[in-house]
Amino acid sequence: MGPITFYTPGLSTGGIGKMRLHLMEEMVRRGIPVDLVVSDTSSPLLAALPKEVTLSTVVTTHGIWSLYGLCGYLRARRPTAVVTDRLRLNTAVLRARSLARVPVKVLLSFHNPLSVKMDGLSPSKKDGFRKRLLKCSLRNEKFVAVSRGVADELVRNFGIPEDRVQVIHNPVIRRDIPRLAADAAHHPFFEEKIPVLITAGRMTEQKDFPTLFMAFRRILDRMDCRLLVLGDHGKHYHALLSLAKDLGISHALDLTGFKANPYKYLARADVFVLSSRWEGFGNVLVEAMAVGTPVVSTDCPVGPREILEDGRWGRLVPVGDPDKLAAAVEETLANPPESESLMRAAAKFTVEKSTDAYLEALGLG
Repeated sequence: MGPITFYTPGLSTGGIGKMRLHLMEEMVRRGIPVDLVVSDTSSPLLAALPKEVTLSTVVTTHGIWSLYGLCGYLRARRPTAVVTDRLRLNTAVLRARSLARVPVKVLLSFHNPLSVKMDGLSPSKKDGFRKRLLKCSLRNEKFVAVSRGVADELVRNFGIPEDRVQVIHNPVIRRDIPRLAADAAHHPFFEEKIPVLITAGRMTEQKDFPTLFMAFRRILDRMDCRLLVLGDHGKHYHALLSLAKDLGISHALDLTGFKANPYKYLARADVFVLSSRWEGFGNVLVEAMAVGTPVVSTDCPVGPREILEDGRWGRLVPVGDPDKLAAAVEETLANPPESESLMRAAAKFTVEKSTDAYLEALGLG
C-alpha cells in the first residue's frame, strides 16, 4: 500500500492544521504510511510531526507550476490517496493524476461554509465555482464535510449529490488530553482569585474579537475578571491592541500568542467564549468541553449549534451582539454546568472515530 498523502500549502497553527496533524498521528499509530506535501515549511506544528511521516515540499501550490511538482511526486511516491482541503488544490491533484497516469484516490474536505467564500464574488465567478465544484465531486472518492451544516450547504446551495458528501467530524479528542491539561499553566491571571475567561483562535475577521472585547468591557463594569486570548497574533493584532486600549480593558487582557499546549490554560479557565462570525465546526469548543470548562458561543453558521446540541451543553447567542454575549457569560459563571457532562458530550469527537471515517470514505476501512 502506498502512503496516504495530505496536500496543503502549509500546516497552519489554526484548527485545520491541528486536525491534519491528529489524523496523521493516528494513521501512523495504526501502521499506515503517511506523507505530507507542503510548499511552506515555516509552521511550528511541523516540529510535532511524527518521524514516520515523509515530508515533501513543492515550490508552489499555485498555477501551472504546481502541476510539475505534483506529477513528479505522484510518480515517485505512488500514493494510495491524496487528501486536500481546498478546491484549487483538489483540481490540481486531479489534473496531475491524469498527466502522471498514476491511479490515486482523491478526497476533498470542507472545513468552513462555502457561502462565506462566495460572498463578494460576481455572478459569473459564482457560477464558475459551482461548475468546478460539481465536476470535482464526480471525480473524487467523496467530499468530506466537517459538520452536518457544511454538508447541507454543499447539497442545497451547490447541487452536490447527497451521496457524494460524507460528514466526518473533526478529530479533536486525543488520548493525551488529560495529561496535557494537568501540566502547570504559569500565568498571573490564574494566581488571582477572580474569574478568568478564555478564548482561542487566529486574530482574523472570522473570530470577531472586537465583539468579544466589547462584551468583556460590559462584564468588567459589573465584576472583576480577566480574559486570555490564545492563538497566532495575525494581521489584526495591533488593531485589537488599540481597541483594548480604547475600551480600557488592557490591564485585564492578555493576547498570549500561539500555545503548543492550550489544554492546561483551558482547564484552569472559568468560561470559554467563542465569538466567531462563522465556523465550519468549532474545534475549540470541543477542546474546552473535553477538559470540563463551560462554554458560551455565538450561534454562527454552522458548527457550534451542532456541537452544543442546540444549546444543551452551552449558551448560544446571536452573532455580533456584545450585550447578549456578556449576559450569557455572566449567567454561565453564576450557574456553570457539571464538568463531567461536558466531558461526556465532547467524547464523541475522537481522533479514532474520525480516522475510521476517513479510511471508510477512501474505501480503505
